[in-house]
Amino acid sequence: MPKVGTPEYALASITSDFEHYWNYHARYVKLYRDFLPVDENDKPIEKEAFLLKLTKGKFLPLLIHTENPGGSYKLVKIPAHLKKDGGAVIADYAKTQLRYFKMEGKPIPSFNFNDVNGVNYSSENTKGKIVLFKCWFIGCVACVQEMPELNEMVEKYKNRKDILFISLAIDDKKPLLDFLGKTKFEYATVPNQEKYMTEKLKVNAYPSHFLIDKNGVLVKTVDTGSETSEVLEQLAVH
Repeated sequence: MPKVGTPEYALASITSDFEHYWNYHARYVKLYRDFLPVDENDKPIEKEAFLLKLTKGKFLPLLIHTENPGGSYKLVKIPAHLKKDGGAVIADYAKTQLRYFKMEGKPIPSFNFNDVNGVNYSSENTKGKIVLFKCWFIGCVACVQEMPELNEMVEKYKNRKDILFISLAIDDKKPLLDFLGKTKFEYATVPNQEKYMTEKLKVNAYPSHFLIDKNGVLVKTVDTGSETSEVLEQLAVH
């Protein structure tokens, strides 16, 4: 059993080039989780401070061994040969994570939507329900690719009347109806929501998923369907 604090993956291996780093990052860097943050001197720090340091483009998050269910990451200086390609990418990712982290525990911005079938969803009539927002658009390949996985999640919770699955799309109603006529997607879909997503939810990448508790408070924002399922599983038991 590795010692607590020991790197789960050799730094030299995951930073040999940007492709190796990004493969590691995509699979193992889950900064939406309630992880244990450790600074470059092996000292525990607050999550906000950890993310803020990552936004400077000087550090990468190295997964280290821990017994904490959310994992643990240590700040490690980005090697010089990786800094040109990796520094900006890591910084941009961290800025997004920091922005969403600051939104956690706060009420989701007020909304009042009508989906493509005319069903209304608002901050008022969804009180007492867990609400999931998927932010997407028709031309987003990753957004469409994850739909079968999201459909499975909807099926899993089909008997839970206290969980609402709502997708917010950039597109107009007609192209969405054409798309949904050919592609199965079990979320209620709301057209023309680019303004709400960019101005209120601060979305800058698609897909993005927002999980909101029964009090209308944002719990987590994640990138993928599998991450959504993970958080919902925890949220649905409360």
